[in-house]
Amino acid sequence: MIRHSIVTFALLFSALGAGAANLTWDPTNGYQSDEVELSGLLPQEIQRVLDWMNAGRKAEENKNYRKALRKYKRVNKKHPKSQYSPESLYRTSQIRLKQNKIDHAFDAFELIAYVYPSYGSFNDTIGEMYKIAVRRQESYRQKIFGVFPGFLNNDRAVRYFERLVSIAPYSDYAPLSLMNIAQIWSKRKNDTMAIYSLDRLITHYPKSFLTPDAYIQLASTHANLVEGPYYDQSSTEDAITFFEDFLIQFPSNNRVDEAEKGLFETQDIMALSKVKIGDFYFHKRSDFHAARVLYNEAITIAPKSGTAEIARKKLKMIEVKEEKLGIENEPESEREAPTVEEMEKKAEKRAKRKVLGLF
Repeated sequence: MIRHSIVTFALLFSALGAGAANLTWDPTNGYQSDEVELSGLLPQEIQRVLDWMNAGRKAEENKNYRKALRKYKRVNKKHPKSQYSPESLYRTSQIRLKQNKIDHAFDAFELIAYVYPSYGSFNDTIGEMYKIAVRRQESYRQKIFGVFPGFLNNDRAVRYFERLVSIAPYSDYAPLSLMNIAQIWSKRKNDTMAIYSLDRLITHYPKSFLTPDAYIQLASTHANLVEGPYYDQSSTEDAITFFEDFLIQFPSNNRVDEAEKGLFETQDIMALSKVKIGDFYFHKRSDFHAARVLYNEAITIAPKSGTAEIARKKLKMIEVKEEKLGIENEPESEREAPTVEEMEKKAEKRAKRKVLGLF
């Protein structure tokens, strides 16, 4: 089982050669290399490593995986600077995949990507890690007592995807990993972590093909957090912002209709919230000015919605009420601001009410 410390290998990496040795294998001659061993090993040590590798590969060909893993582990553990060390890890990963022990395979691939990035194709190594993470997310169930299938381990899938983002932040697999992380958190009803993952995607990978979908998912997640017009509307504001950003940045995207519908619905909720607050000032406090401001805000937010029509009717009701009471509707610019003394008196009255326990 590959459980070496990554930090230890990272310290050793500076001593490794910059290029990857071109290793070949055939059953007759064993491993052959076209480069000189630059690990600083003595000739007898190099021969010992080669013997271990050949013995491991022959055992692998004969499906004696236990012996092969033991030989490969010995190479990687005792001589990590050798040009055969990444090859031993790669062979280990292939055996683990055949054994369906994908976690061990991921460990081996991770060490190759982190410590020996010049070995083989770095993108292929990251691709293998991504496949394992997806299997962990979608279908892989570790057997209990080697017989009964267990449960999906999404925590481990998240950890694998995060390792991909950390090791290969500029690869195409990084935004894919963040999107998968967001889907896992969303499925588990953890909207905060889902939003965090999606926000990282659109911030760090604005040109990714997944970015438009991330905007839609972000907006929809925020919209789902809204409990109604009577509650805090900060999530509604965020949803409106992301829907609008999507429509501005991706006007030709095939999800434009979905975004426009989502924007209309969230704007209507925001407008309805303004109307409900306006109703409080109108009916409960008879503060016609505050109510008028809120109704006008509702019309501005969603001018074509049914809520806007309700707000217009409310404005007419205010006009009728003011006419009956003989109140003149002064323009906002002509209203006199309260003086400091008036504000202090109001503050004193509020304080007295609290002391008396009335409010």
